[in-house]
Amino acid sequence: MENQSANQFIKLSRKRKGLTQQELADQAGVSLRTVQRIEKGTEEISGFSLKQISQILEIPLEQLIMPNINQISIDNNQTGSIKALYLASLTFLINPLLGLLVPAIMGYTKQNKDALYSKHLKRIIVIHAVGLFFLGSFIGYIIIADFFKIALPSFLSNIFNSAYILLIPVCYYILILTFTISNYIAIRKAKFSSAN
Repeated sequence: MENQSANQFIKLSRKRKGLTQQELADQAGVSLRTVQRIEKGTEEISGFSLKQISQILEIPLEQLIMPNINQISIDNNQTGSIKALYLASLTFLINPLLGLLVPAIMGYTKQNKDALYSKHLKRIIVIHAVGLFFLGSFIGYIIIADFFKIALPSFLSNIFNSAYILLIPVCYYILILTFTISNYIAIRKAKFSSAN
């Protein structure tokens, strides 16, 4: 492996094994985009990705690490995984329930969670659960009141019969979006400040 980067060595080893980039990604439990970027050399290789890929390609880990130590990054505080959680929670824009379920499934299936990762996962789940509770209560009250022809108090009747009815869902989306983006940016800043 003299004079050969880890990226080139991984690409050659993958081809020798007769695997496509997608097959390697699936077997290693990483994304196709990660494999593509690693092989192109456009990103540092995380310790987790390197370990997973080396196992599938049957390459001793030290054979990849030692000659290419400057290309390997160790994500001690799992900022990449935490950022992925916040990005996954943006699926609430498609369906509010997805914003809760997708990060919860990611967090449940993730191995080697640290305290910081668990803290952010819990924060995401709580904010989405509370938001869903209020949104669901609002929608449920409207449906029940309409179905049973319950007379609403006059101030609620005025609200529900006007454009103000849109304020609750709009506020829900704005608050959750603000929470997600601000936390994502804070994680990015924390990573860059720790790297410098």
